Amino acid sequence: MINGFLGHIDERDIIINLKSKNKKNAISVMLDCLVNAKRISKNDKKTILKVIMQREDMGSTAIGGSIALPHARLDCVKGIVPCIAISKEGIDFDSLDGESVHIIVLLLSNRKEAGLHLKTLAYLAKMLRDKSFVRQLEAAKERSEVISLIARQSRI
Repeated sequence: MINGFLGHIDERDIIINLKSKNKKNAISVMLDCLVNAKRISKNDKKTILKVIMQREDMGSTAIGGSIALPHARLDCVKGIVPCIAISKEGIDFDSLDGESVHIIVLLLSNRKEAGLHLKTLAYLAKMLRDKSFVRQLEAAKERSEVISLIARQSRI
């Protein structure tokens, strides 16, 4: 699975020092990152944000331990499109544990990729249960460091 995930993410999909204070703004900034990286169309950003926020209204995707995994499957997305953002200050994400979120992994995929979407979410949730790994991600200062950490974690 990880080789698949690493094959879908590169340094352009990573935000090291996210400054957002709330989840809608954080997700919007992450979508801007994906637009700038030409991973999604600027014309689709508004629709994607709406779908993600509808999902958040059903229940926060903050899974505890300072992690959030917002996700959506849409026809306008091609393949698997991840974005990772790290917030030093933390963001209110309506987390079940009441804690701020410091690591956000946004996962977008095509509606036809249901199986791969679920496998990738499960993989990410498992990888992010490692508290040491999460602390290393939070401390990362370079995008390349995040990629290296993910590659190293995948071998464990």
